[in-house]
Amino acid sequence: MLIFFQELILLIFIWFLKLIDGIMEIFSAIAGVTNVTYQGKEVNIIEFLASDSTVGTIFWCVFILAIGLTCIFTICAIIKNFIASNRNLSSILGKFFLSLLGTMAMLAVVILGILISNSILVLVSKIFEIGNTTKLSNAVFNACVGEWLNGYSINEVNVSSLSVREIFGDYNKALFGIWPTGWKCNGMVNPNSFMYLPAMIASIGLMIALVVAIVNLAKRVYEIMLLYISLPFSMSTIALDDGARFKVWRESFITKILLSYGTIFSVNIFVLIFPMISKMRVVGASNFANSIFLIFMIIGGALVIPSGQALFAKMFGQADDMHAGGTFLRSAFYGTRIASAMTIGVASKLIKGVRNVTHRKGNNEKKENDDSNKYKETLDNEDGETSEGEES
Repeated sequence: MLIFFQELILLIFIWFLKLIDGIMEIFSAIAGVTNVTYQGKEVNIIEFLASDSTVGTIFWCVFILAIGLTCIFTICAIIKNFIASNRNLSSILGKFFLSLLGTMAMLAVVILGILISNSILVLVSKIFEIGNTTKLSNAVFNACVGEWLNGYSINEVNVSSLSVREIFGDYNKALFGIWPTGWKCNGMVNPNSFMYLPAMIASIGLMIALVVAIVNLAKRVYEIMLLYISLPFSMSTIALDDGARFKVWRESFITKILLSYGTIFSVNIFVLIFPMISKMRVVGASNFANSIFLIFMIIGGALVIPSGQALFAKMFGQADDMHAGGTFLRSAFYGTRIASAMTIGVASKLIKGVRNVTHRKGNNEKKENDDSNKYKETLDNEDGETSEGEES
């Protein structure tokens, strides 16, 4: 029975590792490291969206609308200056033309910034690949292997393409060749020394961390397009607020552009350091204590992935919006827990209400029975007294 359980855990672990490899490919595409296919052409997702003709048409429509808003804000600034008299009219008119011409200049800066940032992002990703070609799934699997057998090593296998029988090998059978009695140890790893608990915790923790990172990166794509199209609006208020709204736009745009750098750094640092951490052992500790040590290091490394995004966002002054998208799983967890508590509360109240109704109904029936019994006893007493009076 234990052998079947070990095979089941390894099978689930392999499924999780395949899912992690798929998530890593999606992660690279959304971050802009690798290209995506659109109508048979390989394109970078951010560069393609920014240069799309439909997006460009919408941008120029918004720009025309922003010209009207710029005129309105300039008139408001002139009226405000007549009341407060703290600015020159030439300064306000200068800000008006700056809004119009600055939008055109910022459009070129935005396009150029996207192209340069994506090129540097690809370069950073390739820098981390120097001397480190181990896939994340292979690194996690190697960390959980207690002992390699028959000359195999992690450098010779691709875990995501292997089966349970290839990894653990065959087992001895009894009871008409059905019931397993022990492992033959003719596979790639020793099933008796495989770290089953760290394997499950590592795979689940990595999946959650990568999902959080991918959701934030996907959110970043839409936010960059939103900031790109809303650029004329932020520039239109310069004459009224001296560029305060444009400053917020600029900081937000820089943060969203550099947000993927935090993810790329955190993921690659985890992949770079994790194989070394997995080979470390606590001196004088038991195998169980070393498994706990490995679990803590895996969980800590997995938490680095979403925290790398938050760290880069904090460095550029826009860390507040990470709470809205980066911790959605925790919000979903708390929301599910609240919904479960409400459901349990409603169910308990319903059960309590049914119990009270049943108890009240039982008391009424008991009271009616008691009243009927008392009535019968009264009638019997009256009949007895009547019969005694007749006899006398």
